[in-house]
Amino acid sequence: MAEHVWEASRIHHAWDLALEPALEVASGDVVHYDIPMAGDGQVTLGGSFADARFDFDTLYNLAGPLAVADAAPGDTLRIEILSLEPGDWGWCLILPGMGLLPDDFPEGYVRTFELAGRETVAFAPGVEIPFSPFFGTMGNHPGEPKWALPFPPHRGGGNMDNRHLVAGATLWLPVHVPGASFSVGDAHACQGDGEVCVSALECPMRASLRFTLERRTTPGPSWRSPGALTPSSDTQGYHATSGISDDLMEGARGAVRAMIDWLAEEHGLARPDAYMLCSLAGDLKIHEVVDAGVFNVGMTMPLAVFTNANGNGR
Repeated sequence: MAEHVWEASRIHHAWDLALEPALEVASGDVVHYDIPMAGDGQVTLGGSFADARFDFDTLYNLAGPLAVADAAPGDTLRIEILSLEPGDWGWCLILPGMGLLPDDFPEGYVRTFELAGRETVAFAPGVEIPFSPFFGTMGNHPGEPKWALPFPPHRGGGNMDNRHLVAGATLWLPVHVPGASFSVGDAHACQGDGEVCVSALECPMRASLRFTLERRTTPGPSWRSPGALTPSSDTQGYHATSGISDDLMEGARGAVRAMIDWLAEEHGLARPDAYMLCSLAGDLKIHEVVDAGVFNVGMTMPLAVFTNANGNGR
């Protein structure tokens, strides 16, 4: 087994089969990364939405492509996430026209957060979100199309935004092109299941990953957690809201709207901040899908993020 240090300048911004591998590794090798945040240079610490200069052609900074020697279509690439360390600061965004509730929040909104020397995000007075770092994008090139934007996710993985791919987790990805053509980026310090306002807490990330080639075929991405899915927040229970609808997306919208109402009324958060907190700490859950075409979608908020005695608010 060899260890490699990824050259920080080897960054790209799309799934592009024409790109030559920046590094080739053998099965079992470890790669150490230091990857800039999404929007590096486009958002500044302390800046507002008006100050940001978003360029969506270069927003995502992906370290890659990485080739694994002898990997062939039909194989599976195992990625062990050995360590993850967020950088010094990060940002979160409500983007007009995007997210789960674009009509409710038509105005752009950016917040930045200092992370250095901390273990939680100081979101608001009385609200602290534990770090749970992961990469939003980990994937092998899908083969077809030969060129694609870095989002949405695809058959090789990509922008899955799976917040459970933390240090100690293992990810398996199907190989669709020779060498696998793996890329990683879109680092997050924390995120809830759903990423409902369109972003997590975007940040730089130092990481170490081990790559192992398996001579078997997997139909799609799969993963294994190192333990409980949410150990940093499963300490004080949850407050949950429900959205019941014959449409899953409408159910999700109803549950999130109800949670925003509760956060505003009980914790005094401005509605854009409440929406952002749902994206950074709240979890969308499908509670039920079998009842005569009517679905029950929940939004759960861990009471551990509230630093008052019981999380009940003011």
